[in-house]
Amino acid sequence: MVLQTDKGNISKFVVMILLLLGAFGVMGGGLVAPGLPTIGAAFDAAEEHVGLILSIYTLAAALSLPVIGYLIDFVGRKKVGVVCLLIDGCAGLAIVFAPNFSTLLILRFIQGIGIAGLVPIAMTVIGDLFSGDKRLQLMGYLSGTISLGAAVIPFIGGVLASVSWKLVFAVYGLSIFLAALFYFTIPETSSKSKKPKHDGVFDYVSSLFSTLKIKKIRNVMIHSLILYFLLYALITYLPIYLMEAHGFSEIFNGIALSGQAVFSAVLASRATFIADHLNWRKRASLGFALICGSFLTLPYWPEGSYLISFSFIFYGIGMGIVSPTIYNRVTRLSPPKLTGSVISIFNTMKYVGMTMAPLVIGLSLVFTDLNVVFLGVGILSGVWAWFTLISK
Repeated sequence: MVLQTDKGNISKFVVMILLLLGAFGVMGGGLVAPGLPTIGAAFDAAEEHVGLILSIYTLAAALSLPVIGYLIDFVGRKKVGVVCLLIDGCAGLAIVFAPNFSTLLILRFIQGIGIAGLVPIAMTVIGDLFSGDKRLQLMGYLSGTISLGAAVIPFIGGVLASVSWKLVFAVYGLSIFLAALFYFTIPETSSKSKKPKHDGVFDYVSSLFSTLKIKKIRNVMIHSLILYFLLYALITYLPIYLMEAHGFSEIFNGIALSGQAVFSAVLASRATFIADHLNWRKRASLGFALICGSFLTLPYWPEGSYLISFSFIFYGIGMGIVSPTIYNRVTRLSPPKLTGSVISIFNTMKYVGMTMAPLVIGLSLVFTDLNVVFLGVGILSGVWAWFTLISK
């Protein structure tokens, strides 16, 4: 089967590879997180240091993404994609043989550089190949795949860690196989006319900063930051809240987080249907409003009641509406010669939001409790929904 694109016909297998790239792009934390206690014990790491296994990866991603974006535009999507996959796979496999905790952290930093580029490359190639409703549809599929991966991958990581922590990192070796598939199946979608015309890196950076001054592009970056701030506000503190305030078990916590991701994936896959009835601004506003409802209702469910599941459903539906909307918008607004860089900065803002949520909420909990925090986060989401709807 083939698909008609702006650059000719391609196999549907190409789209499957791009969706896999998105799934691999969320394996950096989700696969490892369930096994953190086991991994820390294997290296005799102090409890307060175990979290570095995740934070060093997000730090590497945030620092490297602007450079990766430049390379995507200047070197090409295909070469950078293959290199990122090889870095991810080789560094992950090397951790299996790490002699100590310090070496593990160094390898995780290197691996973070590779993983960071996967989702931006998938978004960039889809943006190059497709336009209009078809691009929105495929951005919905990509967003849905990422959400579904976020639901399934932690479960896989937990199962593997229960056998051996080394199996968790051995899985990253699949990235090497995916690199081969990517090389032989994905066309180079950047043309000479799209490669940056500049006299040097300084001129390129200057052009990028000029682009980021455009209000529409700047706003979609803030959309990314806020959306992933809200996501990590939920997944970081919801399990604690469910156990302390409602007495639910870890099993229900896992079902809750996986459930919202499944609803998000289903709604994201129907992005074009929703777009037929609402423009991008109304879709984004509706999504943030549903997320607002999710947080605002959390403190008011009866203690121990499974009705609290409606809050997860609200969140998943809202995320499934907003995510493909802003993914599609950033690819549509990006100037052709700066597509990779703009999308990479868009993804950098995701990591900034992910990093800010535990810090801001953790500080807030010094002065209040989770009920108040969830209400505050809900109000933030509601205000952003209103701003999105009325702004010109």
